[in-house]
Amino acid sequence: MSFNLSLRPRIRLLVDVVLLGLLIVLVENFRRLWGPPTKRGFFCDDESLMYPYHENTVSPTLLHWLGLYLPLISLVVLESFLSHRKDRGHWATLWPVYNTVRWFLYGYVSNDLLKVIGKQAIGRLRPHFFAVCSPHFPDGTSCSDELHRGDLKYHTDYECRSDLSQATEEMIRDVNVSFPSGHSAMAFYGLVFVALHLRRRRWPLPGSLLSPVLQLACVALAWFVAISRVMDYKHHWSDVAAGSLLGAGSAFAVTRAVVSEELQWRCQDSLASAKQEAAVADAVSVKGGQQMPHDLSLVTCQISN
Repeated sequence: MSFNLSLRPRIRLLVDVVLLGLLIVLVENFRRLWGPPTKRGFFCDDESLMYPYHENTVSPTLLHWLGLYLPLISLVVLESFLSHRKDRGHWATLWPVYNTVRWFLYGYVSNDLLKVIGKQAIGRLRPHFFAVCSPHFPDGTSCSDELHRGDLKYHTDYECRSDLSQATEEMIRDVNVSFPSGHSAMAFYGLVFVALHLRRRRWPLPGSLLSPVLQLACVALAWFVAISRVMDYKHHWSDVAAGSLLGAGSAFAVTRAVVSEELQWRCQDSLASAKQEAAVADAVSVKGGQQMPHDLSLVTCQISN
């Protein structure tokens, strides 16, 4: 999602909005396009699937505030504050805000897409599988019957009995999408992105421990969300580890893209300023092949990129 900075701002904004919109539509409809997730079997004596059902410690609403809304609001406020401290043109003031927000949203949607691909493709059963599904076999028996005690057979032909487990349709539908943990992926992406951004901006109070403490708070919140999924028996520990790595990895990758795009913009901005200064000073070519100031700026930018 990198565009030529010479394009007009309105055109670039339109392209970004269209692409982000298409990605959001893809993510929201991915389950329909993919179809039912992979149906995995189980062993009747698999203790990792025998945990009770618990409600979420971190609700979906709270998760969206921690992983999306609060990070996005924080980034907009921070970039707006830092940009308005500098005496620059209107677009130059908005550019850091726009660049940070578009890459954050791009990373968020990409992280969500990778997560849902994993869930649909792997189809791993949740730790509370037996409590929610209450699986019964075609002959009407279940794992609690004497026939299947000590049975080493891997069962793939079964039906969930919500009338026995009192599970809702949503609980039945989500019982086999354990890998990776979506809570962990979202929390780690949003909060690690903010932590990395604070580190890059060296804000607030450069040289003090305030910024590292804020970064630690972000990571600690993400960590709590992740371990709550194991506490609530919603995920296996490996699901949480995979989701956390996915979210943190996406945050690192997108942050690097933000830095690269910003360096390119600063180089072009510096080059434009150098050309304006040269025009005002009515500079003339220097004999002997000596470079003009704006030429030197361009070379420096190319080397840095």
